This record gives sequence, structure tokens and C-alpha cells, in this order.
Amino acid sequence: MATATATARKTNFNSLREFLTLLEERNLLHRITVPVEKDGEVGAICRENFDHEGPALLFEKVGQYRTPLLVGILATRERYALALGMEPTTQAISSKWRQAYAHPIKPRVVARSEAPCKEVVLDRVDLYGEPFPVPKWHEFDAGPELGTLHAVVTQDPETGWINVGNYRNQIFTSTEMGCYVLANPPRHIRAHWEKWKARGKAMPVAIAIGPEPYLNLTSVSAIPAQVDEYDIAGGLKGKPVEVVKAELSDLLVPAQAEIVLEGEMPIDKFWPTEGPFGEFLGFMGGTVKDSFYVEIKKVTHRRNPIFHGTYEGRPPNESTTVRVMGRSAAIFEHLRRAGLIGIKDVCATPAGCAGFHVVVSIKKSYPGQVRDVMGHVWGHPTLYCKHVTVVDEDIDPWNPFLVEWATSTRVQACRDVVTIPGGKSIWLDVSQVPSRRGESDLMGIDATNPVWEYAREGETFPQTADPTPEQIEKVRRRWKEYGFRP
Repeated sequence: MATATATARKTNFNSLREFLTLLEERNLLHRITVPVEKDGEVGAICRENFDHEGPALLFEKVGQYRTPLLVGILATRERYALALGMEPTTQAISSKWRQAYAHPIKPRVVARSEAPCKEVVLDRVDLYGEPFPVPKWHEFDAGPELGTLHAVVTQDPETGWINVGNYRNQIFTSTEMGCYVLANPPRHIRAHWEKWKARGKAMPVAIAIGPEPYLNLTSVSAIPAQVDEYDIAGGLKGKPVEVVKAELSDLLVPAQAEIVLEGEMPIDKFWPTEGPFGEFLGFMGGTVKDSFYVEIKKVTHRRNPIFHGTYEGRPPNESTTVRVMGRSAAIFEHLRRAGLIGIKDVCATPAGCAGFHVVVSIKKSYPGQVRDVMGHVWGHPTLYCKHVTVVDEDIDPWNPFLVEWATSTRVQACRDVVTIPGGKSIWLDVSQVPSRRGESDLMGIDATNPVWEYAREGETFPQTADPTPEQIEKVRRRWKEYGFRP
């Protein structure tokens, strides 16, 4: 009975707190009980912890704040898989994402009395006070950055399409915060804002801190336009995400969130400067002039809330882990919807900052297929991949050793490397000089077997020297008999 209960508990979580309970039971959560400085020290602890693949961290005494700060719950594949109730293998996690796209589940609207996020209502907003122990994560950040792993909720006023995204939110004043809305590649929140602007009305915005983990996974994962992140989160969870009507608008917000901020994004006013901030590339993102921003007018939260954020910066970190899995699934779905055949797996590589480098494995069946794959990856509407490596189905795209082996043994540079000048990129890409930010040269590497080239000479590409799949499966079945650990 105990085993069945434990299994049921780990397959879906109705709140962040349920997930924290499991992490603590498995010694995957570390409480820091000594006082720490909010600005600088918290970020340094997170950097050192991520570099050693350490546990999730709960800072119980951040400066003078009573509200604890939570970081790193999804930073490793083990914890990511626990959130999904899966084995910690890439194959299992990828399969779960594909299932969620194939079988999305609409959210369930609950009454206000059933929504823990409404337990406390604050009409007076102070983003510098409780319950916001928001760090200045890096030494050169322009200010405290609230939006690092959260859910920003907006809605299309024409179609009702809800977007739940992740956008950095630098705190400007006690009631105002930035919202880093890129125009290139276009973000879904920007499309919503344009429609509200056409109507001459400020855009309602809600920001959920500490929702159930499925929304942390979907908010950073490049879900296709016109698809609600709530629906895909429900597919990952296996049942509906609970939502409740906001206090100031018709937006639906995560009912189980720790904290919800409500306000509006002006359509005719902009903040003079936003940033810099230590971004996911591992470099300081520059200053944005005339930044979008949000005026916060009301806050609701649970009793004794937990503030949930994460440390951005170079990989490895929590942000990279979350974005790698979700964006790999999003690119796979993009290729599937485009009608491409033979796609076996996709990896938006961790060291490629979960977007700059994508590896795709395929079952090759026609000349030009590799170029088709490259073009469609580059053409993803909201991502910014600049390097694509295509490998055969015998190469695991998640294994960088095998990818390099394929690149070393199957590639001739003049034949298999494609370069295209002037493709799209992200403004934060520091490899491009400032005057040309937002564009990038594209590179594709065909690391598949050159079967067509060999065929033109009447030859066959050599067989690999590995055991057959049947032989490997037999050995795996007998592994314990040989005296090895499973």
C-alpha cells in the first residue's frame, strides 16, 4: 500500500508544496537556515550549487524578509523527471511531452474559495517589501529581478487564446516592474499587446510566482501560437490545472500559485531603461531603451507564501534544464506539424543555451531531407537556433560524445557544412556585434552517413562495428547474471 501511495503522489502534483514534500523526503531539498544577503550572496550560492548539480535550495532567512526563497527545484534531470512522474531518461521525458501535445487537457476553473492563491489579498503593493525577497542575482544587474522562473499570463482580446510565458521583470519602483518583450524573434505576449493597443486599452497582466511545476515547464518551452500553455501543462500533469478568475480582470490565474501579482501593461507609455541582467548565455544582457513595463495594482498570495525564482547565467543551471527539455519537444512538434518524415529525436543542447544549437536525428530516406530539416529548424517562429546538426537514427542526439563522433567520421566540410548569412537570432547573442544584434549567420552540419555520395560511385557506406540491437538487448536482460549492478 505504501508503495502504491508513493507512486500516486509522484505522478502529479496539485501544488508546488506537494512537490517540495517529495523532494524533502528524497533528500533533494536543502534548507539554508543561516541568514544570507539578498544581493550577491544568494546568487553566488546558486552558482556554486548548480556547478555541482546540488539539491534544490530553500533560503529561510534572506536579509530581513520573513518569506523564504526557493531555487533549483527542476535543476537536474532527476528532479525534472520526478515532477513528471517519469523515469529520469530522455526517452521517457520526451515521450511525456509528445503525449501532452497529442492529448492536451483544458484547465478547470475553481471558485475563489477553492483557490489558495486568494488566501491573502493586498490592496497596497510594495514590491520591495513582503512577500518579495527578490535578489539582485548578479553583481552588475540593474536591480532586483523578479521574473526568472514564473508564469506571466496574458490573453488575446479577440480569440481568448491565453499565453503563459516567462519574461524577465526588473523591479523599478514599489509598484512598477519591467517586462522584457522581444520583437525579434516575436514573443506571444507582444502579439497580445499589439491587439490591446489597437483597441486603445492597456493590457491586463497577471504574474504567478510558485505555480504547480507543470506551468514552470511550459512557460519557457516555446509552445506554438494559439495553443494555451495551461492545456499542455494539463497534458503533462495528466489532469486539469486548476485556475481561478483574477481580481481585476477576466484573466485566469493558477489557483495553486504561491503569489499572484495583477496589473496592466500600458500601450502608450514606456520605461526609459531596463537592464542589464545576467542572462542565460552567461553574459550580461544589455540595457533596453523604452522598455515595456507593468503597473502592479493588487497582490494575492497564500498564507506564509514561498517566493520561487531561479539564478540565470551560463549553463548548467535550472533554467537551462527546464528550457532544454521543453524546447526540444517544441521543435520536434514544429517539425511534425510541418509534415517532415523520419524525425526520430531532437535535442536543443544544454551547452548551446537551450536554443543556439539543435541536434536532430532522422531516418534518412531521400536526398535533400537533411536540408529540409535544417530549414524548418531555422524557421521556428519564436526560437533562435543558429547551428543545426543532423545525425542518423543510430546516433542519440542527447549524447554529445556520439554527436561529435558522427561529426568526425561522417562529415566533409565543403560537402556537408552549410552556411547562410543574415539569419534571425536573439538580441542577447553576444557573438554578433551590437550594430547587428538580432541577426546571425546560420550553420548546418550534415553528420549523416553519406549514402548517396557512396552510391554514385557504386559503393556502400561501411557498416558500424557495434553489436546488433538484439545482442545488446540480450546482454541487458542478463546484466545482473553477470554480477553487475542494474
